[in-house]
Order: sequence, then structure tokens, then C-alpha cells
Amino acid sequence: MDAVVVFDDVEVPWERIFLLEDPSSCNSVHSATNSLIHMMHQVVCKNIAKAEFMVGLLCAMTGANQRDRAPQTQAQIAEAMCVVEMMKACLTTSEVNARADQWGTMTPDRMPLDAARNVFPQQYQRLVELVQLLGSSSLMATPAEADLTSAIAGDIDTYFALENLESPQRIGLFRLAQDAAVSGFGARQALYERFFFGAPERVAGMLFQAYDKEPLTKRIFDFLGRPDGLAGRTDGSGQRGTASEADDGR
Repeated sequence: MDAVVVFDDVEVPWERIFLLEDPSSCNSVHSATNSLIHMMHQVVCKNIAKAEFMVGLLCAMTGANQRDRAPQTQAQIAEAMCVVEMMKACLTTSEVNARADQWGTMTPDRMPLDAARNVFPQQYQRLVELVQLLGSSSLMATPAEADLTSAIAGDIDTYFALENLESPQRIGLFRLAQDAAVSGFGARQALYERFFFGAPERVAGMLFQAYDKEPLTKRIFDFLGRPDGLAGRTDGSGQRGTASEADDGR
């Protein structure tokens, strides 16, 4: 599905060109027009869909073999559920705090979306791992569809059925899980999510640069300047001391 295409003889009509020899405008067009924020919005929608799919897969697998009764299994699936709800919370917050930009286009709040796009690449790796852990060996020794009508069909019906699933449904379910977490396609998806928006440290750096840090930093120094802050604490003799000294009674 991935390929490199080389266009070595291409004519682009002048009426189709809107940026030429202007690297500054080219590099700033996404942020200046807020298109980056709208991209992030659709990415978080994608994240929710993928995380919900993985939760559904985990619940279906563990429900079929009744592993979902175990507290440890429930805790593992709850991890995946938290990913879904975190993505939903970021999306909802961005929409609730949306504002019209300078051109009158309703634009979601950036920071929740930026946080979501930084968190999801790591969390998706964990979702894949949970499918592997809870699917265990069922993700490996799984017959193919053709086997269901072969000479060994009787053995498959006998040994691959679960209490809650007949063998064809069990095979289909775990084949799906195999595609999501074990196959070449699944590995490609994991890599895709890891670098979806670029190198993780670069994406994190963009969040750092865009984040409004000043109010939070000011809050710290305001606290230090208060009489009951670190800079204003005194010991019993009226001498100023550090917070640790005051807390230790020294």
C-alpha cells in the first residue's frame, strides 16, 4: 500500500500555482490559516474511532472465552477505555471552546487537540499490546476460512469452538484481532500512528512552543512572593527559612 512515485516530466499550469519561491509563506501557511487546527480535529476523530475499535475487539475476545470475568483482564480493558474517553474529552473541550477566527471561520480550541495528538501515538502502542496479551496464542494457531470446508472441518468444529462462540465466529474474531495486532498490516498501523504527525519530539516541541506558559509561571512566582510562600516563611525565632526546614520544624 506504500510506494514512492517519481514525477519526472510534469507541467503545472500557471493558474494552478499560488505559491512560488516563497519558503516563508509555504512554511507558515498551515498555522497562519488555522488549517493545522482543523487537521488536528479530524485526527482526534480518527483516534476515537480506532481506540473504540480496539476496545470493542478486546471486549469481544475476552467475552468469548470468559476471560473478562478476571479482575486483571477488566483492569487491562479499562486502560483501553480510558484512552477512548481521553480522546473524547479532548475533542469535546476543543469544540466547546471553539471560536471564530479572523476570517469568521469557527475554529476548535487548539490545546486539547494538540495534547491528544501527542498522547495517542504512545497509547496506540499499548492498545496493540493489550490485544496481543489478551488474545495470546489464539492469535497464532488460527485456521483459515478454507479450512472450514476442508477434510479437517470436523476437528475445527470440535476444538476451536468456545462456550460463547461457534468455531467459524471464533476464527473470524481472532483473525480480525490478528490483523489488528500481529500481521504486517497491524505492524504498519502501529508504525503509522507512532509517526503520524512527524517525529514525536518535534510534535511535542510544537506543543511546548504554542502552549501559554506565562500564566502558570507567574502563578509560581506569585506564590513565592506571598508571606506564606517559600520566600516568606520564617522559623519560630522570626528568621526566614526554607519550606523544608519549616515543615520539619527546624
